[in-house]
Amino acid sequence: MSERQNAFTIKTNRLSDEVYNQLATYAKSRKLGDYISSLILRDLDDSSTERKAMEDQKTYEMFEHIKDELADLKKLVKTTDFVENYPFKEEPSKVTHLKEGKIADLENISGSLDDDDLEEYNDF
Repeated sequence: MSERQNAFTIKTNRLSDEVYNQLATYAKSRKLGDYISSLILRDLDDSSTERKAMEDQKTYEMFEHIKDELADLKKLVKTTDFVENYPFKEEPSKVTHLKEGKIADLENISGSLDDDDLEEYNDF
């Protein structure tokens, strides 16, 4: 990045007298730099706001597309006998529910430790 300069020269033939006079007023009060900086920051903020709005629009369109596809899939499932051919049955839980204060029965213990496991964890 190049070194900052303390002064700028603006060369253009497109400034109206009204714009030129406004810039001259800011320059005389030594506020031209702050004014230009605020305009640029505003432009940057506006462009990021516009970018976010475009991203929000794309997200909305994608959501609508997914919603439409889901509706189409639901129609397809209803028109085919998919659900009837593949019934989904919920199996009751085989785990007995523990009551408060009851100690669980540990009859079916599985697993083991061998010497290799003990070497990895010295704090056994």
